[in-house]
Amino acid sequence: MRIPVARSLVNAVVAQALRGRNVPVKTIDVQPHDGDRMDVVVDVTWPFVPALTVDVTIERQPEFPASPILVLHWALLGAVGALASRFLKGFDRLPPGIRLEGEFVVLDLPVLAAGSPAAAVLPHVRSLQIHTVQGRLVLEADLEVA
Repeated sequence: MRIPVARSLVNAVVAQALRGRNVPVKTIDVQPHDGDRMDVVVDVTWPFVPALTVDVTIERQPEFPASPILVLHWALLGAVGALASRFLKGFDRLPPGIRLEGEFVVLDLPVLAAGSPAAAVLPHVRSLQIHTVQGRLVLEADLEVA
């Protein structure tokens, strides 16, 4: 099964995940591009700090059911290294299921799906690949219903 997910829906999900969190972020705009990469524009709450553009690539796909973990590699674009360390300190309270490990973002898909309709589907997932094309994420899944 192949499911294209529009950029607007991706951004709505991200905004919902950030709602009520104590992070120095006004908005996040995920901009998918061809080739399993995306730009993530982060507008921070600090005065006089411009939005930060983070280059994100899909590093490792989840392996269901043994390791349902998606790993993303991130790099800040431009000369903002000093801001990066300050910025990352603000993410000590990420939502459950999201961890920063150096230059990687580790997404635990079952934890992220907990409490949502997607949680009921995960036990039936045999494989899941997440890719990007211009303006969309594309979910490619094989499901098994006994």
